[in-house]
Amino acid sequence: MLTISEDAKERIDAESKKLGKTQVLLLTLEHNQKGVGSVLVEFADKTSSDSGLIRWKQASTKNILSLGELRFDSGNFYFYPNIDLEWEKTPRPEIHKIISNYTFTKEPIYLEAKDSFRLRPVLARCFQREGVLSIYLKGNICQLEIPNLTQEKEEKISEDLLTYLSSLYESPWAE
Repeated sequence: MLTISEDAKERIDAESKKLGKTQVLLLTLEHNQKGVGSVLVEFADKTSSDSGLIRWKQASTKNILSLGELRFDSGNFYFYPNIDLEWEKTPRPEIHKIISNYTFTKEPIYLEAKDSFRLRPVLARCFQREGVLSIYLKGNICQLEIPNLTQEKEEKISEDLLTYLSSLYESPWAE
């Protein structure tokens, strides 16, 4: 479930007192023209169907945002996705499996290096730069074929995967 900071809870209480009605936060996930997601937060009067401090504008948003954290700082609410990446060994030394608590893609994708340009730029640049020969994405799994994975390559790939996942794209495909 979405973690809500104490400062955010205090801000909800303050708004409830100010308006004289119990408030909840209405969370919406919107995507810009480039596909980058933004979390919009607004106050709403609590209804009998609300069970907690959060109401989701779309049910699908709950699945994506519930892994993160909502904080209130300097007059604004901020969403932090709290992404976990775990690298796992596979029986083949050149195949590297990365598991995330967030979804890379809904549908399975397999691409050879020559086709990686079809992915979002952050992924395409990363996979080309690090010499990835093939890519397999399915759900929360990313498998990469890299002949000579070094600690430095693993760190750079992890950084770019975190950037991709924290951008809350709906799909890994380039628009």
